[in-house]
Amino acid sequence: MTEVNSKKPLLEAIQNGEQNIKVTDPKFLLACFVAEECDNDKSNVKKFLNVIFGSKNGIFTQDRPQIRVGMVNEKGKVRWLFVNLTICSTALGIIDILNDTYAKIKVEKDENDYLTGNVEIV
Repeated sequence: MTEVNSKKPLLEAIQNGEQNIKVTDPKFLLACFVAEECDNDKSNVKKFLNVIFGSKNGIFTQDRPQIRVGMVNEKGKVRWLFVNLTICSTALGIIDILNDTYAKIKVEKDENDYLTGNVEIV
């Protein structure tokens, strides 16, 4: 299983025909999740941006847990990360890669809906 931690290794994995990859960087994994949730459409990233800007102003347009995502590591410890502007910009780059290569990704979750780091390339 190929380990990926940024956009360039992701592109190389897709070009090499990898179907299953392990994302080792938590922030990049969260960006992959955002790209999957946006269904490879850049205009869908706006919903995350609206939540981010609303939370900065104290106005929550959606439930706050939608911008907080849990990740579980190999030892079973859960880490919480929030979707922010950096994650959204990385997700836009991932969407570009996926659209250019006609690929989609599916981020694996465990039974508690925590991201595991395993990503399937379809």
